[in-house]
Amino acid sequence: MKILHLADLHLGKKINDFSLISDQKYVLNQAIELIISDNISVVLISGDVFDRSVPSSEALDLFGDFLLNLKKMGVKCFIISGNHDNSERLSYLSDLIKSSNIFISKCFSGDIEVYNLDDGINIYLMPYLYPAIIRKFYSDIKVSDYNGAIKKVIDNTKVDSKKINIILAHQFVVSENIVFSDSEQLSIGGVDAISPNVFEKFDYVALGHLHCPQKVSYDKVRYGGSILKYSFSEINQRKLFTVLDVKNKDEILFEFHDIKFLHELKIYKGYIEDFLKEDFYLKINTDDYIQFVLFDDYVVDAKKKLQAIYPNILSLEFDNQFTRSLDNFSNSFAGKNKSVAEHFLDFYNMQYGEDIDDIKKEIVLNISNNLKEVY
Repeated sequence: MKILHLADLHLGKKINDFSLISDQKYVLNQAIELIISDNISVVLISGDVFDRSVPSSEALDLFGDFLLNLKKMGVKCFIISGNHDNSERLSYLSDLIKSSNIFISKCFSGDIEVYNLDDGINIYLMPYLYPAIIRKFYSDIKVSDYNGAIKKVIDNTKVDSKKINIILAHQFVVSENIVFSDSEQLSIGGVDAISPNVFEKFDYVALGHLHCPQKVSYDKVRYGGSILKYSFSEINQRKLFTVLDVKNKDEILFEFHDIKFLHELKIYKGYIEDFLKEDFYLKINTDDYIQFVLFDDYVVDAKKKLQAIYPNILSLEFDNQFTRSLDNFSNSFAGKNKSVAEHFLDFYNMQYGEDIDDIKKEIVLNISNNLKEVY
């Protein structure tokens, strides 16, 4: 049996007011073509179907058309909610559309839903979870312990070891060398991090959440990755369709197919006068989604001038002496081991070019100490 693992569609997403609906439709059409050509019989969608909890009508129409195509082809589809989705809205009419072989996770009620396929495969649907939700059913877990909370749920899930067991999850499952992106919503300090070992009883873990397609320690634990490059931090990522060729419990093979884009994502750095020259814009694709980084100190109506030639500017930034000084300050202020007083003294030095005098320094230290007593 061949299974297509998708994740992080983020249908309806906009970047700086640019709608990506046409780009998303272009990719989903490729998915349909792949399903037909590779004789794929099951599709997994591991969360973040939509970019917002209340999707736009365009996003709903696009997803509805995709599911209708799967129904017409007799392809089974299993879907879970991600952190961008509203679980209740996503699962609306889920019982009704099961007759069309579309299975959507419901709001968590203490157990993980499981569906048994005729080929000896069990599909488990675990919607996006966090400890506060799980605690309603398992009161002995800590509110801040994501790893312990998810492990509790998995440990209380009956899994038939004789069957091929596949689970869909939309969680922050990590190991060394994991690749992150700016467009992902991660908790400060990685408190939501979960070990892949939590899922050891499963034969394949179809993950969503991180946008780079990648394995997590083991081949059987994988992020499907997003279908588009949703931030400029993803510009060098290879976006893929991940296909599982399930031979038997001990033999699951992987095929990876490159996703083609309607518009490429590009970054150009330099001076605006160079970007406005004919010999530059004639040699690039002006329909690409572009970020310009200008070295100029200041340019009046810079974006307006560039948009006359490059209609799809998603971002315009400056990289000059002023912006670099702000970055240096931000990096200094972000020091992990500095107290409030030390941060303030750094700020004073940057503002006035000299250290604060001893009298004022003593005042700052006293205020800082008083704050510690309050909090």
